[in-house]
Amino acid sequence: MNIKENRRMLVVLIGLIIMFLGLIFYLSYFTIFEAKEIVNHPANRRDAIKVAAFKRGTIVDRNGEVLAQTEGEKYKYTRVYPHPRAYAHIVGYSSRTKGSSGLEASYSEELLGTKGSNILRSIRAFFNKDIDSDVGNNLTLTTSTKIQQYIRDKLAESGEKGAVVVMNPKTGEILGMASYPDFNIQNIDSDYSAIVEQNNGAFFNNAIQGGYAPGSVFKIISAAAIIESGIDQKYKDTGEEEILGRAIKNAGGKEYGNIDLNKAFTYSVNTYFANKVVGVGKEKFVEVAERFMMNKQVDFDLNTKTTYLSTSSFKASSWDQHALASAGIGQADILTTPLEMCMVASAIGNEGKMMAPYLVSSVQSPDGSNIYTREPKVLSEAVSPEVASQIGKMMVNVVKNGSGKTARIRRAQVAGKTGTAQISKDADKYNAWFVGYAPAKDPQVAVAVIIQDVEKFGGEIAAPLAGDIINYSLGVLD
Repeated sequence: MNIKENRRMLVVLIGLIIMFLGLIFYLSYFTIFEAKEIVNHPANRRDAIKVAAFKRGTIVDRNGEVLAQTEGEKYKYTRVYPHPRAYAHIVGYSSRTKGSSGLEASYSEELLGTKGSNILRSIRAFFNKDIDSDVGNNLTLTTSTKIQQYIRDKLAESGEKGAVVVMNPKTGEILGMASYPDFNIQNIDSDYSAIVEQNNGAFFNNAIQGGYAPGSVFKIISAAAIIESGIDQKYKDTGEEEILGRAIKNAGGKEYGNIDLNKAFTYSVNTYFANKVVGVGKEKFVEVAERFMMNKQVDFDLNTKTTYLSTSSFKASSWDQHALASAGIGQADILTTPLEMCMVASAIGNEGKMMAPYLVSSVQSPDGSNIYTREPKVLSEAVSPEVASQIGKMMVNVVKNGSGKTARIRRAQVAGKTGTAQISKDADKYNAWFVGYAPAKDPQVAVAVIIQDVEKFGGEIAAPLAGDIINYSLGVLD
């Protein structure tokens, strides 16, 4: 063999080594960095194949009521959902042909028993035949099915698009979260094409995925900025505030005369907040808003490739004084979600501490042993206890004497704020809001309600619905 042939063989050998190393790098990259995203993608059929061989774990609510369970024999398993509409957007579905959504998607590895330390269970199962490595783990949720079913049914009765979130303000536990329109997760295989064709947003979770102008419920944050800034809280209202040649008016053109922050908040006086937020200044206003997690990403149990918690947003860098004034009343380009506004109300009720929201309280192995327990976590020190107390008293006045009277209940004193956000595409249509908590002095529940694209104000349609939900929820929790 001559030198030329040796050189040719060396080049081929080096080429093969480079190709081999490239293949190892390629496979390693996807195994280490992309595997989870690919496996959990709703359109991924690999998960569907796993479903045939693995028995997915059971999902139960806070009281042990079954929300999802697997029946049948191996390779013929079927998923059963006892509350197929109430939990459409929380539990979601797992289908061999349509993929997965909700917790069935975001907790797929846990439910299949294929995550992390479960490999050890497979090893133990090899040596101990009493252990079945093909059975997934179980989830316990924070929700109450009684509350969940109630809020879903109340939304359906309204016949309008919307969302409701009910949470424990002291822990961040989601007690109920519903979006309407919804769909039947039990019939997802047969109904899927019709739902897509209908195109009414049934797959869309309005509670966490929709970005909506908050309207006057955002005045909770504006009030915090006004208090913290130390500016003069007195104001003479004439029914109109002109800023940069453009007028901001009160609802119905009302004039309130000499008022302070408390009265302006109680009666939701637009001119007051427009004037005072300009006085506060953009920098301080944004600082306070971001302490309430506006413009920030919030981790949540439903975060997947296609189901996620939208990040509230506003582009303050481009605001002039008129845009800042509009932001002070929850308009301009501010967008937020019902879950985030429920978190804002919760923070006020929890002495200024905003708790991280969560749906899954624990994960258990098939034999019942605990794998993971979620502990409440402070997400942000939004405001001081003193500022929270002052705003809380004003929220009580809103329900007692102001625009939120229709949220009053006999069971407890409610603290809340109404909101009516004008939709730019149609001046006669609004997003009607109510956020609040009860009992006012020792909150057990916080609620956010949005009813979309209606010709009614927040105090007319969202507040009475919120009052009913708060009353029912407190009764369930007693």
